[in-house]
Amino acid sequence: MTLRVGLFGGCFNPVHNGHLAAAEAARDHLALDRVVFIPSGHPPLKGDAGLLAGAERLAMLEAALADRADMTVSTLEIEREGPSYTVDTVRALRRSLPAGSFLVFLLGADCAARLDRWKGIAELHDMLRFAILPRGGVLPSDLDPRLLPVPMADVAVSSTLVRERLARGEDVAELVPPGVADYLASHCPYPVGAQA
Repeated sequence: MTLRVGLFGGCFNPVHNGHLAAAEAARDHLALDRVVFIPSGHPPLKGDAGLLAGAERLAMLEAALADRADMTVSTLEIEREGPSYTVDTVRALRRSLPAGSFLVFLLGADCAARLDRWKGIAELHDMLRFAILPRGGVLPSDLDPRLLPVPMADVAVSSTLVRERLARGEDVAELVPPGVADYLASHCPYPVGAQA
């Protein structure tokens, strides 16, 4: 049996409602059987500055997806030593999926412009399609024809906004899934009362 699988990589620092809305939009628009969230270990283009430990981000993702049978989490990048290159992750994930599965890597429109800097980008284009999610509700007008646009309404939330509110001691329940809100309320791993 072949599958249509969306791969959603990112820092998820922390995961928020916008991430889930993007995964749902891609699932529905591209008729995906499953969306796999892949929290980055050591992102080579972003660096680790301000990045919460993998175990904490993983715990929040698992809480966010606990009641979603069509969404799972991969720990490949968190468990891997060294930089997290998408090409290595996709190679490993392909080996675990049925032959002929259709893979789509979900990517924010702001990252699409940097795709040419990715390690192994030619191989990635051979292994999967990239699906581009709008930033601020807008997709680039000059999108590479190899990239699949995924329309979705703007969700005014970001991980930065969540961290800023937490730093000010403010409630974030409307910005994150209920399981993540509970996790943050019980033991917030982010600094409170400091700059995010």
